[in-house]
Amino acid sequence: MAALLHAYQDTLRPVGWTDWLTDSFFRVRALPPAVEKLDQLPSETQHRLRQMIQEITELADLTPPNTGHVWNERGASPLLTLQLGRIFVRYRISEDTRTVTIEHVVVLDDDSPLERAG
Repeated sequence: MAALLHAYQDTLRPVGWTDWLTDSFFRVRALPPAVEKLDQLPSETQHRLRQMIQEITELADLTPPNTGHVWNERGASPLLTLQLGRIFVRYRISEDTRTVTIEHVVVLDDDSPLERAG
């Protein structure tokens, strides 16, 4: 039954990346250049990225609001990174607007070696 409900919920979610609402009522928006790269990914990869972003919004929903911006004078949220294999998604979380904004997507070619941080 749970699998059937999950499949039903997946069919209700929009296919595009430009603007969608998660179960935790966070809005996910992607900037046009990011959408262009996300749309080029295989559907299985897009599905997994959506799941990962959904999990991020669920965690953000559980986290108490940040009341102080001691480390960040302007109050802008930091640019975060989500990695899935050779795909890097750069995003921001706005607690005020309950929005996750996908700003950049970097897909490394198979010919590009991954550098190890030392």
